[in-house]
Amino acid sequence: MGDSNMMPDFDPSTIPQAYDPQNPQVRANQAEFQHQFGDFKAHHIMGFRLGPAPKGEWVGMRFDMEDGTTVSVSVPFTLWQAFGNEYVLAMMSAAQIASAAYGKEGEA
Repeated sequence: MGDSNMMPDFDPSTIPQAYDPQNPQVRANQAEFQHQFGDFKAHHIMGFRLGPAPKGEWVGMRFDMEDGTTVSVSVPFTLWQAFGNEYVLAMMSAAQIASAAYGKEGEA
């Protein structure tokens, strides 16, 4: 692959399986991420937009930062399943944590 923009052929056998949010290794990975990320509030965004590349091989994301800058990133199709797994797991975990922290007694 001489062209760094060329994507490898899609191999369905490389799709990660859905993660179990209760798996101790998954929880350890999340704890490590939280430690490495640092101050979440300091990195918050004011808005975002998502969209596919013209040929669909990438999904782009633009994040509007509080200082007025915009950060653009893209996810290649070879990482979509892993991205989806990580996103869903993070949202599920965040909901569980928020419910435990802010929910009414007995709702956690």
